[in-house]
Amino acid sequence: MQQHPTPTQVSPGLHRPGLDPQPVPEPALHLLGGIWIASCPTCGYPLTTARTQQRVERRAARRRCPVCHQDGAL
Repeated sequence: MQQHPTPTQVSPGLHRPGLDPQPVPEPALHLLGGIWIASCPTCGYPLTTARTQQRVERRAARRRCPVCHQDGAL
């Protein structure tokens, strides 16, 4: 009977550059005059607008900033 080596368990505090996905900053949300605005957290470019917070969050998650090319991931 052949034994298979067990994979080495990775410590949750261990930083593995290049292997772990980089956290993406969430878009900044602003309420101005009853309209929600989602802007890029890096450069401040307005990504999208909507009347509800949930809708602007969904729209911003699908947008990529045309200025700094930061993905919007909520």
